[in-house]
Amino acid sequence: MCYSWSRTVSIMDPILLLMLATLPACAPAASTPPEKAFVLADPAKYKTEAERARAQQLVEADCKVKALAASAALDKTVASERNSIENISKAREKGAEMYTTAFTHCMLSNGYVSK
Repeated sequence: MCYSWSRTVSIMDPILLLMLATLPACAPAASTPPEKAFVLADPAKYKTEAERARAQQLVEADCKVKALAASAALDKTVASERNSIENISKAREKGAEMYTTAFTHCMLSNGYVSK
């Protein structure tokens, strides 16, 4: 039996529509918002500029990890409440807010102030 191209396309239509419908759910979360610039509240805490720079890099890396974890947890919770496109976009928005808040809190609690 020989199938025509139009027959193959019509069979594939529901599969393609299903794949396109699920694509937004597989998309990565929105990119992380840029962090504010932070400076050490007590510059005398470190003797050299290299020590200050290293300490800030360590704190920023730690705070980014904590902020991403908090953001992902909130994003997952909101998105799982109802599986709809509106809820997924709301989850990403709330996740971005959580990232910013968690990062800022972490930096402030580690002795840095916002510029």
